[in-house]
Amino acid sequence: MEKERNIRFDKYNSQAMKGIAIVMMLLHHMYLKKSYEGYDVSYAPFPEDTMLYMCNVFKICVPIFAFISGYGLYLSYRKKRTTPVGWTVSRFIKTMSGFWIIWILSAIIFQAMFGFVTRVYFSHGNKVQSLVAMGIDFLGLKTLFGTASMNGTWWYMSAAVIFILLVPLVMKLEDCLPMVLALVVAFPHIVMLDMARETDVYTFIPVFLMGMCVAKYDLLERWLRVWNKIPQRVVKFLLELLVLFLFYKAYGKILPFLYNEIRWGIFPIIVVAFCAEFINVIPGIRQILLFLGKHSMNVFLVHTFIRHYFWKDFIYSFGHFIPDFLALLVTSLAVSIALEWLKKVSGYNRLIQNICVKAEQIM
Repeated sequence: MEKERNIRFDKYNSQAMKGIAIVMMLLHHMYLKKSYEGYDVSYAPFPEDTMLYMCNVFKICVPIFAFISGYGLYLSYRKKRTTPVGWTVSRFIKTMSGFWIIWILSAIIFQAMFGFVTRVYFSHGNKVQSLVAMGIDFLGLKTLFGTASMNGTWWYMSAAVIFILLVPLVMKLEDCLPMVLALVVAFPHIVMLDMARETDVYTFIPVFLMGMCVAKYDLLERWLRVWNKIPQRVVKFLLELLVLFLFYKAYGKILPFLYNEIRWGIFPIIVVAFCAEFINVIPGIRQILLFLGKHSMNVFLVHTFIRHYFWKDFIYSFGHFIPDFLALLVTSLAVSIALEWLKKVSGYNRLIQNICVKAEQIM
């Protein structure tokens, strides 16, 4: 009798999925037309329109990250050994610690090299307002307050903070989690809220709650156990591939307000399920994705400085989308590796860990 595979959406599969999502993010940011305007980029042997459309679709990297956050934070909260406040404070510090060190180093280095901090925060308004804006940016809340930021890509940190704060509140209604999700999905339609904005925190709360629901009811794990023998896996592979293709083709056809829950909810979740079962398990590719996933947070935080603010000419200097992309990926990874080394040798990681333990004990 054929042995069935035992694929789980564990922390390793989740990390590999982050590796896929960060590749999507880099391609999405690099090959929006406004991103490389003024530079010659060849997409040979692929049609330019096809590649630009695909890179636009790769915006689903954001809901993929939000889904994984909902999934992981739900499981983390269920295992907590402290109070809701203690868990929230500890999780906030763990999440933000990687951001804080990059914020501080960026402020010091880019101010010394380019006068960047002065230009970003102190070119308008008085000094008090400028210092408040710096503090808000440091806390990752610039999207909520509409204040200045050193890096436009950091808008997602506001979403990360909101996600953490939401978990204890939502978990009080855990038995009604599907109803909470339904209300959150329905609310913008009822009040006619504009959900087409791609950097709006609320836009990605539904898929975050979907991640919590999937974790609660073990839906992804159950799906991965369905049709596990070889003939069945072939059919499952082809069906999922067909569904993904249809979603891919429909992505840009319907107004976002009419189907955001599909475009940035159902579609990304199917991508996660497909990759978890058929991509993340491939030897060699799995190891590469795990490595990329490990560094995905740092790459997300630093790549815009490299691609857009300071070294754009270098990144787009190769004239072809593949070496241009690799230049950004490798440079960002090099910075991330150096950062992880610095955090280790400086004792930063140990300091953050001790603070989190104290927070859980005190609160």
